[in-house]
Amino acid sequence: MHEFDFIDGAVLWPPARGISDVFREQVDCYSYFDVSAASILRAVEDLAVYARTNGPFDGVIGFSQGAVLAATLLIALANANDTAPNNSNSNSDLPLALRPLLAEPPFRFAVFLCGRDPFDLAALQEGEIRLLRELPPGHSAWIRIPVVNCWASNDEDYPGMGPSLSALCDSGVNEQVVHAVGHGVPTEGEDLHRLVTAVRATMERAQHCELAQT
Repeated sequence: MHEFDFIDGAVLWPPARGISDVFREQVDCYSYFDVSAASILRAVEDLAVYARTNGPFDGVIGFSQGAVLAATLLIALANANDTAPNNSNSNSDLPLALRPLLAEPPFRFAVFLCGRDPFDLAALQEGEIRLLRELPPGHSAWIRIPVVNCWASNDEDYPGMGPSLSALCDSGVNEQVVHAVGHGVPTEGEDLHRLVTAVRATMERAQHCELAQT
C-alpha cells in the first residue's frame, strides 16, 4: 500500500491547453512558479522544506513543471555534495533551506513524467534563469538515484526536453519509457503497462540500494 502527498502550486496561472479544453474558465489553475528567477528559487526551497518537514519520502513523482522542480532540487544537492562531500551541512553556496538535505537525501527514487530541462540553482541565486541541458566534461550523471524518465515522442509543448533530462541521469539506474500521447501520461494499453513496469522496477531498485548501504 502506498501513500501520496500532493503538493499544490501557489501561483495563479492560466490553464494549460488540455485543462482549458475540458473545464474552460470554470476552474482556477496554479503554477509552482512564475517566469522569474526569484519565484523558481522560492519553489525549489519550498519543496526542500516540505520534504524535510513531512518526510522521509521513498520517492517523488513529478509531471512537467513538477518534474523540473524535483530535478532542479536533486541536481543542486548532488552538485553541493560533489563540491563539499565532507562538509555537507555548511556549504555556504547552497540556500539554507536545502542544506539539511545534504546529509539525508529527500528521495530514494524519482519518476519524471514529461519532464523538462531543470534549472541551474546557482544562476537562480544570481537572479538569472539558465537551463541545464547537458553534463559538463568529466560528469557521468547529475541525478544518481534510480529514476523513471517517461516522455512522448510527439510532445508538441516541450519537444526534445524529455530526452535531455534523461541524459542527466545515471544510465545504470534510468528506466526510459517513450510513448505517443503527447504532453500527458499514458492511461491505457501497452504504454501504460510499460510505465507501470518501469516504476515498479525503479522502486525495487531503490529498495535494494538502501539495503546495500545498511
